[in-house]
Amino acid sequence: MTTILQPRDAQQLRECFARLRKAGRALEQLPTASVLQLLEDCSQDWLPGSPLHEQAVQRLAGAFSEKATRSALCALSASMRTEALTAAMELELGRADLLDRWAPDATQSGWSRALPLGVVAQVLAGNVFLGGVIALAQSLLTRNAVLLKLSSDEAGFTELLVRQLQQRDRDGRVGRAVAVCAWSSAEEDLNQVIRDQADAVVVWGGQAAIDAYPAARCRGKVIHHGPRIGIGVLLSGADLPAALAGLAWDVALWEQRACSSPRLLFVEGSVQRAYEVAAGLSAALQQVQSDLPARQLSLDDKAEIRTIREMAYWHQHAQIYAAARSMDHTLLVVEELPSMLPVGYRTVVIVPLPDLAKLPELLAPAASTSRLTAGLQTVVLAAPPERWPEAALTLCRAGFTQVAAAGSAAARSLGLPHEGDYSLRRLIRLVGIDLGAGPLVARHRPAVEAIAASLASAVKSDRAG
Repeated sequence: MTTILQPRDAQQLRECFARLRKAGRALEQLPTASVLQLLEDCSQDWLPGSPLHEQAVQRLAGAFSEKATRSALCALSASMRTEALTAAMELELGRADLLDRWAPDATQSGWSRALPLGVVAQVLAGNVFLGGVIALAQSLLTRNAVLLKLSSDEAGFTELLVRQLQQRDRDGRVGRAVAVCAWSSAEEDLNQVIRDQADAVVVWGGQAAIDAYPAARCRGKVIHHGPRIGIGVLLSGADLPAALAGLAWDVALWEQRACSSPRLLFVEGSVQRAYEVAAGLSAALQQVQSDLPARQLSLDDKAEIRTIREMAYWHQHAQIYAAARSMDHTLLVVEELPSMLPVGYRTVVIVPLPDLAKLPELLAPAASTSRLTAGLQTVVLAAPPERWPEAALTLCRAGFTQVAAAGSAAARSLGLPHEGDYSLRRLIRLVGIDLGAGPLVARHRPAVEAIAASLASAVKSDRAG
């Protein structure tokens, strides 16, 4: 059974890294097919009606709506299937067996493969419970041992996930290469162990988490998935009822805690058009309450929402749309892009957009300064089909790296780039062998062919410890 390690001191955490490093050498020898089969076996445990599915729903009750949890668990089960993961690896790595064997180029004189980085420390965020799944899967598919540092907001799912994986792992080679740890981010001596010991540090979360692991202070590779802002764009000619229903789902699904959740919506057309969209989106957000009820608000939360509304009204002359006698959502229509955006509480700032072509220019100051509280990443697009090619290209030129159809901001198809890169590729070392058969090298072809035949026959080669 998985035990969350809460290190009593830095030495105990260093010992954990030593165990992971040893286990990682065994994991490195495991064929990709074996890892995929283990994940395939695990996928069955998350199907609707299974005991683990129901246990997860109960454990996450309160933190996330039941509809969101059940939908996410179904997506988890589907994404762990062998065919889905194989397709993702082929797309991200070029070939699914990149970590298994040497493969030749067209001349048979250049051979390449990938090696894991070693021990990867994944510093998790607690905004969406599937974060631990993504971190774990990326590490294991690239054959890296992994230390999962839980967020203080962890709802308990990551422990459940790892426990299930270890129970399914019959010989223990995968399970021993995973450690689940928890400590306060204020315990700097433990944070320093990660900086000193990890071969890669992947940080998910807010600016404070990112700042705790700068590349200059870490021995290994550093990958930051920091704060981002989700933006929506609604173009003329879109199917408005479908677009509003999709946007409402995207806003409500994770209570705007996911970086893809729209907090700013550009509406092509006049201010009057923005008012019409705001009224329709307000109605759609009331309707989505039946599937995704808004979380209970504390008195402090309600005071914060009241402040957001009052500040927007008096300083930005915002037109406010909300359900009568309710703080479940707030829509603020303003004529110009504000200097700061409110965060959470199903709050969306709506801005009229006279011309889509002007959007990159409009967002340039926001992307290059601190006018917006986070970087550009995901844009939710609602547009007629014939406008998608031009609109998507315009949005990508504005700085976005992911364009999602309305209603699918959190879907994320396997194999898509994340923040402008392929995640699996960042967790491997590509290595090559040059047999020296080119025109500048005086080598006999038979010697090259003999080595090539030896490389081709080896499914696994000995690797340096």
